[in-house]
Amino acid sequence: MKVLMFGWEFPPHNSGGLGVACHGLTKALSNQGAEIVFVLPKKIKIEKTFFKIKFANSKPLKIISIDSSLTPYLSSHQYSRNEEKAGALYGRNLFEEVNRYARLAKRVAASEPHDVIHAHDWLTFPAGMEAKKNSKKPLVAHVHATEFDRTGGLNVNQRVYDIERAGLGAADKIIAVSNYTKDKIVSHYGIDPNKIEVVHNAVDPADWQNAGGHFGELKKKNKIVLFTGRLTLQKGPDYFLSAARKVVDYYPDVLFVFAGSGDMERKLIEGAAWLGLADKVKFVGFLRDAELEKLYRAADLFVMPSVSEPFGIAPLEALTCGTPVLISKQSGVAETLKHCLKVDFWDIDEMANKILSVLKYGPLREHLKEQGGREVGKFSWQEAAARCLGIYKGLTTV
Repeated sequence: MKVLMFGWEFPPHNSGGLGVACHGLTKALSNQGAEIVFVLPKKIKIEKTFFKIKFANSKPLKIISIDSSLTPYLSSHQYSRNEEKAGALYGRNLFEEVNRYARLAKRVAASEPHDVIHAHDWLTFPAGMEAKKNSKKPLVAHVHATEFDRTGGLNVNQRVYDIERAGLGAADKIIAVSNYTKDKIVSHYGIDPNKIEVVHNAVDPADWQNAGGHFGELKKKNKIVLFTGRLTLQKGPDYFLSAARKVVDYYPDVLFVFAGSGDMERKLIEGAAWLGLADKVKFVGFLRDAELEKLYRAADLFVMPSVSEPFGIAPLEALTCGTPVLISKQSGVAETLKHCLKVDFWDIDEMANKILSVLKYGPLREHLKEQGGREVGKFSWQEAAARCLGIYKGLTTV
């Protein structure tokens, strides 16, 4: 099976879960015999690969390589602002760049033999559609997040929505990362539910090799409650901060750690000061790999308070590192992960109560850690890849 796959980020040059998911899935697909050409919009250094990577702006296409500030998580406004700061214009706005990538994708489709096209999220949907027009091969649209997730349902960008809807309509099959996401696709985009297959994300234990390190020093005087992820409306870091204020009133020997970056960072830092939490909150920036693992292992509890989380790989990573988790009910992973604590993202009182319970009661913490650690083993990229291969074969044997 030859797969032409369009993505926008790939480890170690990723800023979120989409790149992690692409890495885990493509590695498992390759292990099961799929031949994958993974297309990225610009050339980056990737040391270890297990499939062929093609860059849309590299020499085979005779396109000049130009650095870009794009990531899957930029809004159109943020893209324009970043390009102005960089002093190099790759595309005058985010939508122009998406269209540019789509035009290049048409050339890639003409030069790379493939049986099926697989596009990840809205930034690559136009590329997948152009490739389909060229090769007439079936298109799979993989939805990791919708515009309704990214905005929390507020101020939905109509142009993004239109691209999403066009891509979902053009796709021969849609992969949703959860039933939570499938329901959004059906209700907000008018897609026939029979066109959508749910393939849950996973975690690879081999990526978490029992790192030790300096973050353990944070625990000398305090318990640690951890948030990792983008500091954006979608991820709910402001609810986490509000819960922290309530927890500290009853349990002062605790440190709340924010690992991530995003447009809410300054607001959160100012909010921590205003709430009197300057010495109880630590912002460590965006971490990956060994540094992130050290922090997971140092934490007594991981909290994912997302407003709308299509899946949520981070709780699986935390459990793999031996850390119990508290997750938002408004997440895809909540529909399949049982040995954890769950709360509505907006219920600050309940979030604080459950954080306190884990901090104060060692047996509860150990039970969640032990049972959650066993349960996380059922999340397998090999199984996800097998599901994808089944979808591919169903499209190519019709």
